[in-house]
Amino acid sequence: MKPYSVYLLEAGCPAEPPVFPKGVPSSLFPFWGHYCFYDFAAANLSGAPEGCVQVIGESRFRGLPEIVSGRSPTFSVQLLEDGPAGLQRLAAADPAEKVLLYPLSQVFLADPGALLQRLERPAAEVTRLSVDNTATDLYLVRRRTLLRLLKDSRLGSAEAAPDLGSHLNRLLAGHFEVIDDLPGLALFQNSLMQMYAGNLQLCVELGSSELESRFALLDRGHMPGGDIRIERGGTVKSSFLAAGTVVEGYVEGSVLFPGVSVRRGALVYQSIVMSGNCIGTKAQVSRALILPHFGENGKGAANIGEDAFIGLRSSSAANLQYPTQLRDGLTVLGANAQVPRGFTIGPACLVGAEVSPQQLRGIKELRKGSTVLCNTRPSANS
Repeated sequence: MKPYSVYLLEAGCPAEPPVFPKGVPSSLFPFWGHYCFYDFAAANLSGAPEGCVQVIGESRFRGLPEIVSGRSPTFSVQLLEDGPAGLQRLAAADPAEKVLLYPLSQVFLADPGALLQRLERPAAEVTRLSVDNTATDLYLVRRRTLLRLLKDSRLGSAEAAPDLGSHLNRLLAGHFEVIDDLPGLALFQNSLMQMYAGNLQLCVELGSSELESRFALLDRGHMPGGDIRIERGGTVKSSFLAAGTVVEGYVEGSVLFPGVSVRRGALVYQSIVMSGNCIGTKAQVSRALILPHFGENGKGAANIGEDAFIGLRSSSAANLQYPTQLRDGLTVLGANAQVPRGFTIGPACLVGAEVSPQQLRGIKELRKGSTVLCNTRPSANS
């Protein structure tokens, strides 16, 4: 009997708040510029014996085997058509004594070897893991206990298979006996404030040996190439720029992911601008988290329009609809959001995924604390 198995669970990005792309596996969501959620999981499990790690995905993620084979060829992939029932069959055939259930939507970087050391020790029936005293949804479970819990929770034949990750979290949250804390960095457990702060940390640690050692853990031969272009008239201060970024404007205290462009006269201040976004001429972005733009910007058009005004340098405002997710003036633009020319979005606002410029034009302005979701009217601060 092998001592443990690891099931990396791919169930997609968190559904709430609705800023994440539907249909995109969480494993491919970017974090720390060049890297993605999957890279952190693979780094935490580097050194695991061959055959111990499986990526378990919902059947809708047909491209998952190709993703995994390109990054971690020793990890196998199982796509489940029937959610928890399929997982029960998989665990029943597994000779492991313990199983680590690891959602790929959780991002942390453990100290080297720390996670594998925990897996090799004797464990309680159900152990919940935390990182740097921040709770995660990772559970180390004795396999026979997992089988019993899955059997007791089986749905009726007429019921649809639930989201695998959320089902397991509900199942195990009431059964863990101890919490075991790992040393390391907790970076994202479905908190937008945490995502913002975790990426902004790159600016704080620029050039440090500690940051370089973390990058070394993540690279594993996948570090992409590409130029960073700071054009004439462009200025960058205390910022992290990934390969493939172009700056013609002013960037300070910010992180730009691959493929980001900042046009002439634009300002980006204390913001995280994720992959593929283009900040238009003379636009201003302050204390904002802008999630990836996965589509093409037609004919070189900026998806953050010319003269747009987003966020505020200093604010204590919280979002009215999602006050725990957005506070201290942080403004969030969801994946594939597009902001029209000259539009103003105040501090602590949330713009959902796929919101179109036509929808925003009908609103005219988002005042502080407002929320607008795709095809809805805003919940605004009157």
